[in-house]
Amino acid sequence: ALAPEFLEAGLKVIDLSGGFRLDAIEDYPQFYGFEHKQAHWLRQAVYGLAEWYPHEIAEAQLVAVPGCYPTASLMALLPLKKAGLLKSSKVIINAVSGVTGAGRKASLATQGAELSLQAYGLFEHRHTPEISQQLQHEVLFTPHLAQFPRGILATLYAELNDDTSDDDLTGAYQCYAEQPLVRFKKLARPSIKDVAQQPFVDIGWHRQGNQLIVLSAIDNLLKGAASQAIQCINLQLGLPVQEGLL
Repeated sequence: ALAPEFLEAGLKVIDLSGGFRLDAIEDYPQFYGFEHKQAHWLRQAVYGLAEWYPHEIAEAQLVAVPGCYPTASLMALLPLKKAGLLKSSKVIINAVSGVTGAGRKASLATQGAELSLQAYGLFEHRHTPEISQQLQHEVLFTPHLAQFPRGILATLYAELNDDTSDDDLTGAYQCYAEQPLVRFKKLARPSIKDVAQQPFVDIGWHRQGNQLIVLSAIDNLLKGAASQAIQCINLQLGLPVQEGLL
């Protein structure tokens, strides 16, 4: 609620809420439960996926830091989309988050003794339009809450174009070759323990014919939130994107 006041005062804002992530103002009542009153700033907001929009972030007055699930998903899928390797069929995303993804509010459903492994937000989670919007591709996203403290593991299922080779896949992910906070490797099996309390994204991919499975792991509180905000601040200050994070 305070972001417009700071913006109107001429300050730069790195926004960690969901208030400026979606382009369409009419989507906010359905997915966020409020009527958006800041169409002017919504049009100016830059999506803060640091590895993908560094120049835009560097110049922006308002940066909308991505959600944690979209970060894990988009970092895995954008190289494939940009390389033109995905068929038009819907991408399926199953992602599991630690309980910190539910925030700090007191709730019986998120207490350790009550918590199991469970899906939620089927067909209606607020991160679905965010992922689809940035990917420019239809997705079916199902989040899960699990009994561990932090981290996200996303498993993404996509169909490749018929002529896609292994070299095409390897080449697509070379877009991350100079990115110090992205670790990627064919046939890797990323795990949450390798990214917990660290700012990295770990990505691995496996294929059988035209069926592709991509695995993506992040810490939901760091790359999915605070450390990505620091990356955006670094870009605005002209510092290396990993400054203060390694």
